[in-house]
Amino acid sequence: MAGCRDRILRALEELSVAELRRLKAALNRLPLAAGYSTIPRGRMEGADALDLTDLVVGYYREEYGVRVLGEALRRIQRLDLADGLVGDAGEMAVGWRGGQRVAVARQELGCHDPDDLTADVPALSPAERFVARHRLALIQRVRGVAALLDCLQADGVLTTEEVATVAAGPTPQEQMRRLLATAPAWGRRGHRRFLRAMRCLHPYLMEDLGEEGEDTPRGGVSPQKASECPQEASEGPQEAMEGPQKASEDPLKALKKLLKALKKL
Repeated sequence: MAGCRDRILRALEELSVAELRRLKAALNRLPLAAGYSTIPRGRMEGADALDLTDLVVGYYREEYGVRVLGEALRRIQRLDLADGLVGDAGEMAVGWRGGQRVAVARQELGCHDPDDLTADVPALSPAERFVARHRLALIQRVRGVAALLDCLQADGVLTTEEVATVAAGPTPQEQMRRLLATAPAWGRRGHRRFLRAMRCLHPYLMEDLGEEGEDTPRGGVSPQKASECPQEASEGPQEAMEGPQKASEDPLKALKKLLKALKKL
């Protein structure tokens, strides 16, 4: 049985350019369950079928994303795709149990009425909401995925097999896409561990994304949480001394670029 994400991608790939544009508009007008928000128009602008799949799964998770996309397809009169999208699931759906994708009863996933998007579904924690909203940015901008995988495996978020599957991705973008595909299995604890590892390894990216979790002050990286990262804990004195120097290099580079730009005027 195909997974929810695969069904979403297949349905979106069947749409023409005009239909995809109408679908994006429909997604912005749907009533949603408590704790979920519409995907910003700016995020969807220019997104192709694969990018939009990542956004739908990131914002609504796989099972609820099927329901949301199915309703949007109905609103643009693509009833064939809507019925096929939801009908493929039947009475069963793909879920996560013990870190593995398994077929589970739809009721276990909160899918009581597929036509009622406002029906109660599990609310997202702040960490889960952050990962969902910034899924595309994380895929596009995170480098050095191996260190992130080491942190997550050390924290028990990923198994050895999952790490190997993610690491086999040919590019950092594909590795991050595979990594975030396992996010439904992390739970709230796993999402908190993911954010902690990201704060350690990519503090400037997290600050740029405006990360604000359950245990992080706004506008900064928590020093206590950063010190718990296995990667940083293993660093020697030399790496620790290089930290301030690396931090000071960024403004210097920016100043040099500004001076070059001024000379061209």
